[in-house]
Amino acid sequence: MKRPPFAALRLSMLLVLVSLMLATGGALWNWNQAQNAAAELQQENTALNSARQQLDRSRQQQQLIAIHLPAYRALTARGFVGPEDRLAWIEAAQNANRDAQLYGLDYRLAPRMASPPALAQGLALGQTNMTLIFPVLVETDLPRFLAALKARAPGVVRVHGCSLSMQASPAFEAINQPHMQAECELQWFTVAPATGRAQ
Repeated sequence: MKRPPFAALRLSMLLVLVSLMLATGGALWNWNQAQNAAAELQQENTALNSARQQLDRSRQQQQLIAIHLPAYRALTARGFVGPEDRLAWIEAAQNANRDAQLYGLDYRLAPRMASPPALAQGLALGQTNMTLIFPVLVETDLPRFLAALKARAPGVVRVHGCSLSMQASPAFEAINQPHMQAECELQWFTVAPATGRAQ
């Protein structure tokens, strides 16, 4: 039996072995490239999904702004949003006193302070306390004054409480002179501008 000519086949076997090694290396390189491409595709898909979600959120916010912008502008025009307008509050109280045909008015305004968190609910809501003292002839003058103030109030105001007290009267006085005094505690509410600080 003759032995195969290994010497003659050595070059061919070497070429086959090199070809196998190159094919294996190429396959591994291709697999690695495919894995990298898949990872990049996954990252791109994640970025695309994130961008789509952000776009959806922006569209929802834009819709919310479009829906609520007229109400916001109305609140701003009314004096609820923005800096407090103390002069307008004083004028409203004086005009309400005149509309109710009462006999004058004294007032005191306290500094603005932050509203309690339960009331503010995350807003930069502030309140300014106002004390009104004015003479009244009969008890019904007080509700007339409060109705006139509500009609003229520039902003959001809450009547915290009112009290009536009798005043000493001289022995001889005209019948239509007021002998009672009303004292009311009001709270004016404003939402601070975008800085979020109470003014």
